[in-house]
Parts: sequence; structure tokens; C-alpha cells
Amino acid sequence: MRNPIRTLLPLTLVLATALPAMAQRGLKNIPPPDPEIERKSFLVAPGFEVNLYASDPKIAKPIQMNFDAAGRLWIASSETYPQIKPGQKANDRILVVEDTDGDGRAEKTTVFANGLLIPTGVAPGDGGCYVANSTELLHLGDSNGDGRADTSRVVLSGFGTEDTHHILHTLRWGPDGRLYLNQSIYIHSHIETPWGIRRLNAGGIWRFHPETMRLEVLARGWVNSWGHHHDRFGQSFVTDGAGGEGINHLVPGAAYVTAVGVPRRLKGLNPGSPKYCGLEIVSGTHLPEDWRGDFLTNDFRANRVCRFKVTGSGSSYQAKLMPDVIRTKHVAFRPIDIKMGPDGAIYIADWYNPIIQHGEVDFRDPRRDHVHGRIWRLTAKGRPLVKRQDLPKASTARLVNNLSASELWIRRNSRRVLQERPRDTRPQTLQALANRLAELGTAGTPANESTSLEILWTHQALNAPAPQLLQRLLSANDPRVRAAACRVAAYWTELAGDTLAARVQDPHPRVRLEAVRAIARRGHDVLPLTMAALAMDRDTSLEYALWLTAWEQRGDWLKKLKTGNRLLHERLADPGRLFVFSSIKDPAVVPAVLDLLGRGELSETDRNRAVSLLADLGGPGQLRIALDMALNDSTPPAQAGNLLDALARTARSRRVKPSGALEGIQALFSSDTPEVQSAAVRCAGLWKLESLRPALQKLASQPGSSSDLRATALDSLSSLGGEASRAQLAKLANQLPTPAGRLQALTSLVTVDPGGAAALLPAVLAKSPRQGNPAGVVAAFLARKDGPALLEKSLATKKLAPDHAKLILRTIDGSGRKLPGLVTATRTAGGLKTGPTKLSTQEMKTLVADVTGRGDAGRGELVYRRQKLGCLACHAIGGAGGRVGPDLVSLGASAPLDYIANSLLDPNSKVKENYHSLVVVTKQGKVVTGIKLRQTDNDLVLRDANDREIAVPRKSIDEQVAGSSLMPTGLIENLTRGELIDLIRFLSALGKPGPYAASRRPTARRWRALANTQPARFRLQRTRDGQAAADDSAFTWQPRYATVGGRLPMADLPRLQLRKRSVSVVRCEIEVISSGRLAISVGDSNGLAAWIGTRPLALEPVTTTTLPTGRHRLTIVVDRGIRKQPLNLTIDDATTANARFVTGK
Repeated sequence: MRNPIRTLLPLTLVLATALPAMAQRGLKNIPPPDPEIERKSFLVAPGFEVNLYASDPKIAKPIQMNFDAAGRLWIASSETYPQIKPGQKANDRILVVEDTDGDGRAEKTTVFANGLLIPTGVAPGDGGCYVANSTELLHLGDSNGDGRADTSRVVLSGFGTEDTHHILHTLRWGPDGRLYLNQSIYIHSHIETPWGIRRLNAGGIWRFHPETMRLEVLARGWVNSWGHHHDRFGQSFVTDGAGGEGINHLVPGAAYVTAVGVPRRLKGLNPGSPKYCGLEIVSGTHLPEDWRGDFLTNDFRANRVCRFKVTGSGSSYQAKLMPDVIRTKHVAFRPIDIKMGPDGAIYIADWYNPIIQHGEVDFRDPRRDHVHGRIWRLTAKGRPLVKRQDLPKASTARLVNNLSASELWIRRNSRRVLQERPRDTRPQTLQALANRLAELGTAGTPANESTSLEILWTHQALNAPAPQLLQRLLSANDPRVRAAACRVAAYWTELAGDTLAARVQDPHPRVRLEAVRAIARRGHDVLPLTMAALAMDRDTSLEYALWLTAWEQRGDWLKKLKTGNRLLHERLADPGRLFVFSSIKDPAVVPAVLDLLGRGELSETDRNRAVSLLADLGGPGQLRIALDMALNDSTPPAQAGNLLDALARTARSRRVKPSGALEGIQALFSSDTPEVQSAAVRCAGLWKLESLRPALQKLASQPGSSSDLRATALDSLSSLGGEASRAQLAKLANQLPTPAGRLQALTSLVTVDPGGAAALLPAVLAKSPRQGNPAGVVAAFLARKDGPALLEKSLATKKLAPDHAKLILRTIDGSGRKLPGLVTATRTAGGLKTGPTKLSTQEMKTLVADVTGRGDAGRGELVYRRQKLGCLACHAIGGAGGRVGPDLVSLGASAPLDYIANSLLDPNSKVKENYHSLVVVTKQGKVVTGIKLRQTDNDLVLRDANDREIAVPRKSIDEQVAGSSLMPTGLIENLTRGELIDLIRFLSALGKPGPYAASRRPTARRWRALANTQPARFRLQRTRDGQAAADDSAFTWQPRYATVGGRLPMADLPRLQLRKRSVSVVRCEIEVISSGRLAISVGDSNGLAAWIGTRPLALEPVTTTTLPTGRHRLTIVVDRGIRKQPLNLTIDDATTANARFVTGK
């Protein structure tokens, strides 16, 4: 076929000649660097205005900034980023910028230090500043007061440097007087301190005390966490410049996305969000009251500054996206840091660059800007600024009184001055703090408790324990103060005593969470105390904190348990014991679990959990208990299915099966619950039950079997092995009536007879040249070390239908493996001539000009959503869709047009960081390819091209090699040039101001649609519409996704004809983190009927209901004779619950 890129090339060359400026701009995309032009492009929040505070040439490329107590702005600046050139002298700088006359514009800029190499963080303090400089944390001092560094000291060294925008960054002083430091995903740090070596592999946040040199990991994970701050009650929050979960509430010791070595992770508060950089919590009298306490961060890809309103929700928080603070179409506006200043204004560091990508854009791309940069100042119109104080010269009494200030900036910098003053002044400081406490008295008012907390933090900063104050605040009226006191008590556990232990059962869940994590720091014998929290309600974050505490204690706990120390676990109540056993998941707990079961005192729920644990961990005798429960008619189907799944996992991973006769599993082959039926069939094969071969063969061949059940039965026949399986599977591959069934049989045959399966493949495909997808068969070959060679040999002398060849090539590309011989054989067999398209410079200019001039994003979205193209299967937008590739929510705001085009034409030319594939070969010859998600002590977890998570036991791995992109080449070969231009135009619009930017309102984007099948139509005709809300084996559900604008088009939904009317049925899920009023906006409810779970829900334009915590399924039946317009479900602003729509594939 013709190449859509080069079709009509003469015509487009004429167009390019007519519009050279457009083509050049599309390629270069570099606006004039005049700051005033940029400022005038800003759309600023009502009631606010922006002025230029500092700009090039005096400053350039600000990476991070922090004010000192004197009101001077310190900037880490790097013109070298992202990589120093060969022979280039490193000369990056630390700049100090001052507004000397208070007019809101900086008049003075001082080069405090130069000769640095990509400094990525600066925090003024201790007579100079701390600087993140490559592998080191430096302290640069000014000993003579001339405003320039004259001393340099390596404070810490050994930080990793694998990636220049992941190295040590985001320096910030905390309320406790400690310095917090971030690092990102590709960094591996090994730091020698006086207290031992501290290690952090991949991303996380460090907590450092310069005075004692104590360094510890506060939390692990994230991709690129360029934002960290503490609110007025000491709670920690994080943003991720390469993640997609919005604001993250940090639980001490917790693991977040990408964390290494931990089996469970906490999620952020806004799944499906764009990537955010920097974080500030605003406060003070200059700002409108409605803004105080809000979070500001930067969507630097979409050229905007964002605002969140964050409110407490159970043990954690909910974050609601508010209207933007600043938004612009100016492509070089790249806000990457944001800070409150001494005058109460908001300051924004503008990296200023049309190019922001790091790994996927050439380091030497000529469009990279290395010389410009700005600091913008945002103020509220008509409101007085905060009166500036000269804090370094203030009296001790004044600084102590400042701890009650409205401005967080004044409180924390006053404490910094007190902390930095000479040690011989500390008695005077402590006396002033005592005097202030005496003035406050013991009244538990919010103001008194807040100031008392600031005084407690000052004691912590001065290393001066205050046991009486700590005890008082542990019992404060305000739960936020109690929670903050628990975090202080984590470091003064010997002073907290029984008061801290009592907080484990505090009325407020966040206090319980902080108390659990504080006690966990003791490091031994903490479980009896912490697990007492299980007696009260717990939400996701508190549940995680308890799990983490049990998991951290597993070494000590198991050691004692294995040596017969029964007292250890008998000190826990039964729910606590079972929770700990489930958290540890080690075979050593099996006898204790059996003991719990033997007592007969467990609730039905806990008994089911205990038996499930036996199924995962037990030996043959214990597995028998689980099997008997699954076979018992009184066991709920969902529980039976879970038990059988666990038994199947155990058979596959540990090769252990239940004792006794196992043929009784056949009774579940006819279960009405598909999950139970499939799990039972799977177990029969894994347990090698030869006597059940006829039954398995019947399920595999009978017309009434669903596709899923047939595939499971075929796999079980394969698991039985032997000549009988080879013969049966080969026969079924030739004789099953449908192309899908024949290919399923062939896929199972690969396991027992790969050579025979390879020889049969061309003939099986030839039976239906226009039908059937051989992806599953090919994937089975690629999962074997010898598979590609066998397949190549088979195809070398055969012919394939072109469509089949394309599907095979797509699977090979998606495997991430480099198999040129197999690719060539497939192309030859299918008569395909083209490979990845590479355009000349002129052709690319022409394409970019066409996209800019003629492309239509609306038509492009329709192309993107075509099921045959498969974009939604691998990519999410706003969290809804596949996760094999990166979320595209802000692609257009971050990537130039030519890079988007190249990614489509040749996916391997530029691969997004963190999406490179890994090819793993096991010692058994099995090959697994996917994106590395995480690694625990036992497993390497990959996400394969089908969006499945696959855990590979680390001890089974023979070799690991880097693979290619999982995005197949040739996906766009069947597009016309016009369709390609529209598609690129759509992708380039994502994240930019307009209809293709992420909505700030939570929106239902991930749906399931009821397939139009005969069993589904029959069931709905014989019952009421409400049956659609039930779990019914007659129903098959297919994924559907909303448009970028949040609408689910009627044309995308299967239509079921039911006698005189036709309907469509869709489902989405709502996760309630903390209960309250839930208001669902549907706009026009005409033609819709809905159910929450199986409970009818009367839909109105805004429907209000109350739901308990957990996941809830919303089912909607659409009368297609009445309803023509798309569905658009959002969570309305009237909602008080912490709730969100579930995203994902």
C-alpha cells in the first residue's frame, strides 16, 4: 500500500513553499523571549496580578529557589543542564536576588557561587547555603560577609548521578529544623554517615539533621518528586514531576509508586492527574481568606500554575482542583518552583524553555534554551502586603512571638533564626519559649494549641526535649495538633510514654495513623501496641500504616515465631494476629493460623481470610482445608473463587497441591459463577488430574463454552502434558469451528509441542485469511527461548495473509525483543515491504506545516479512539486507559510536533523515560518482556504489552537485557495522510488550554459496556432492567473510555435489541475514601435508569446519595430510543465525601 506520509508529497511541498514561516515555527516553536510579551499572555486568576520580579540576563535557568530569613531569594541556576558538553567548563551558579527598596522588583543580583555542575537545589542556612551538587550535598559559606561564598564543605557524598534531572534536589527546611532532600527514580545512593551507611535505591525523600549528621529515609517512591512541603500542622505532602497522582499525602516510612523492595504502595490523592512540579502552601493576611491553606503547584507541561483545596478526610486528605492561578498558551512558560515570599506575595520560578523533555528529546536539540529564565511575582489586587521584618536582627522575644503569625513563612523563618543563633544563646531562647507558654496558659483554644505546637517544633529544632509540652499536646483538643505531636514523639519516644500508646485508639483516624507510625520507630516489640488500632474503623491510609508496621517487623517477628516464642503472637487479639499473619505472608505463620482456626472463635470473614492464607502458604494438608471450603455449598461463590485462585497460584508457583482425592473439583466445572468454573478447570490441569481429561476436552470443544472457559480448558489440557495432550490440542487447532477457538488451541499447543505448533500456524491461519488474531499464539512463542527460531523456520517457506502478517509484526514489536530474522520472515511471508518510516528534514517540515495548517483535533480524536488502532489499550488520558505506555494527558503541552510525529512513525526512535522494556529470560527458558514496575526481595514485577502485571521470581532469572519500545511499528500504515495529520493535531492539543485540557472536576472516564450477545439479550428480555446491575454469567463486559472532554458517545456503545426497544448498559466505579454526601452530576437524565450496586438510584441532573467507604459500582441502562446525547458523569461541587471515579484499563 502507499505510505501515508509520502502520498501527495509534491502537493504538500508546494504548500510548504507557500507557508515556510509556519513550517519553521512548527519545527522550532520558539517565541520571542521578551518577558513582557510572555506576561501579557498570562490568564491570571480573578483578583490577582503578575509582575516580573527578576529576569535574564541577571538570572538564567532557575531550577530551585528559597528565601532566607532576610528576605533574599536564593536560586540554583544551571545553564549546563541537561548535560555538560565535552571539554566544557562547568560554571553553573548560586544566585542571590534582592528587592532592596520594597517595590516588588529585584534590583540586586549577586553571584554567591559559581563553578558548579548542575546544582539542582539550594537551601540558605548556617552562614551560607546548602547545595545539591551532583553526587554531593555541599555547604557553601560566607565567612567575611561580602555576600559571596569563600568556603566549601562536602557535607554528604555518595548520591547517585545516573540521570541529571533525578539527582538530589528539592531542598527544604521542615518545621522540625531538619533539612529535607529529594531524589528520583533512576538514582541509587549510598551515603556514609557517622551513624552508618544509609541507602536509597530509586526515588524517595531524605530527612537530614546537619548538627548531628543523622540521615534517614522519610519515604520511598515516586518518579520525579520535585515538590515537598509541610502544612501548618506538620503533615507532609509531595508532588511528582513525572507521575500522575496529583497531590500525595506522605505517611512516614511509606512507599509510593515505583518504590523498590516493597510489595504494597500508597496512592496519591488525584489519580489521573497531569505531572506537577514544586509545591507551596499559601498563607497570610495578604491573600484572600478563601486562598489561605491552599496548595499551589505547577503543571509545567501545560504552561500553568494550579491550585488545590486540600481538606482532611479520615486519616488522609482529599485534594480538589480549583481554577488555575496562571494559564497561558506561551509555550516557553515553564513554572517549576513556587514559594511564598516575605511580603506575602507568591513567587514563581519560570525555567523558560520550549523544550522540557529530558530522556526522549536530544540533549543537543537546538531548541533547548540555556540563557533565559524569570521569577514572576503574583499579588492580590487591592490587598495590603505583609510588612517585611528584618528577622536576623530581631530580638529573641520578637522571634518567639512570631511563632503565632498568620504567615507560615514568618513562623518558620523566625524558628530558623533562633536555631542558627550561637549555641550559648540557647538558654535565653528556651527561657523566652517558656515565658511565651506561660502567657498562653493551658486553655485548649485553637490559637493556643497552634502556637504551642510551633514552640514544640522549636524545641525539636534546638535539640531541647520538652516532655511536659509533648505530653500536653498529645492530649490536645485539636486532632491535628495531636497528630503533629505524635510525629514529634516518634523521635522522642522515651518521653511520650503511655500517652503515645493511648493515641493508637484516638477518636481521630489521622492521630491513630501517626501514633502507629511513631511507635513503629521503636523497632522492636511494637505490634501488640500498634495493632490495637484494628479494634476501630480504618480507611486506606490507616490500613496501609498498620500493614507497613507489621511488614517492617517481619524479620524480628518471624525469628521469634520460628524459635517457638508463642507469647509474641498470643499478646495480640485474634484480628490483630490474623492481620499480622496476612501482612507477613510467610509459611512460618501456618501453624499459628491453624491454631486460630482450631479455636473456632473467628468471625466468618476472618475465617475466610485465614483459609485463604492457608491456600497461599500452606502445605498439602493445609491446602486440603482450603479446597474443602471451596467445595462446600455454603461457601459464597466469590470466596470459593478466591480460594481456588489461591490454590492455582500455589500449584503454579510452589508446585504444591492439596492432599487426598482431588477429583471432586469436577463438581465446580458446572458452577453458575464463571470465576469459580474457570478456577476449578485451571486447578484440574495444574494438579495433573488425568482422570478429568475427558471433561476438560468436552469443555474445550463444546459450542456452549465461553471464550474464556474454552481458553482455560485448553490450557489445562496443555498442563496435563504428554502425547495425549499434543494429539488433542493439534486436533482441536484444526477442527474447532471458529478462528478464535483454533488459535486458542494452537496457543496451548505451544507449551507441549512448540515445533508442531509452529508447523501448524500457517495452515490454521490460512483457513480464515480475513479473520482471527494470531497475537496470542505468537506471544506464546516469544515467551520461549527457542520460540522465535521455530516460528521463523516455519514462516520462511509459507505465505500469510497481509493482515495476519501485520498482526504478527505488531506482536513482535510489542514484545520489546529485537528479532530481525523473524521480522524479515514475517514481512516476506505476508508480502509486506515497509518498516518504520523515517522522514527527511524537509519531509518533516512539510508534515509539521500540514498539521499546523490543516489538522483537525476533533477528527483526530475519532482516529485515536478507533479500536483497531489500539491506542486506548496501551495509553491512558487522565488515568483512563491502558498503562503500557505513558499517560498522554499533557503530551501536547510538553512535546514538539516533530517528536510526536516521530513517535508514531518510529516508536523506537524516542522512548519515554521509565517506559523502556526489559527482556527477562528464566532458567527454565521462559522469556518475559515488559516495563519494569518494581522489584521486591523475591520478585521482579513487569507490565507486559497486554497491560498485565507479571511477577518473575528473582531466583529464577537467568539473564536480563534491555528491550525496545512496546509500541508496535506500522500502526499508522493504514491511515490516510489526512487521518495522520488529524491524529497528530489531536495529540499535540492534549494539555493545552482549550477543549483537550484535563478537566478540574472528577469525571467518569473508565467504563464497562455490556456486549451485545444472545445470552445477554435473552436474560434482559426475561427479567427486569435491574438485572443488569447484578453479577450474571450471561453478561460479557467490554472496556469503553470517555473522550478527553469526559463524554461517553452513544455511538461507541453496543446496542441490545429487546423486543420493542433497544438499550445500552454501562458501568463505572466510584471509590469512597471517607463517607459523606456524594453528588453525581449527569446533566440531562432523560432516558437513563441507574443502580448503585443492586440498589436503584433515581437519577436527576444532580443526584445526591450517601455511600460507605469502599468501591461501589454504578450501572446505567440507556434507553436508546430516548437518549441520543453522550453520557457525562462528574462529581459535583456539592459533594462532602472524599470520593473519586476509579481509573485504569
